[in-house]
Amino acid sequence: MTPSATQRSWINPEKALYYQVFLGQDLFGDWTLIKVWGGIGLNRGRMHSTGVASYEAGVELVGEIAWRRAQRGYASVSPDANDRAQ
Repeated sequence: MTPSATQRSWINPEKALYYQVFLGQDLFGDWTLIKVWGGIGLNRGRMHSTGVASYEAGVELVGEIAWRRAQRGYASVSPDANDRAQ
């Protein structure tokens, strides 16, 4: 089975913040984790891209990010978030 891209999203309604991660392959077939965050309703935000060794390593990083987001008061808004371990 070929791994597919992964996307997760969170919001912190109290602070009006959002956070998203995308795990996918670039044009060279390397796995890349892209993190995007900013304020809800603002035209500003930030983005950071990180190369990961494999799909499995990227999924592990997404899990760590999900744990940190939960600790900081973010709620998951990903459609399949309830199907995955956080």
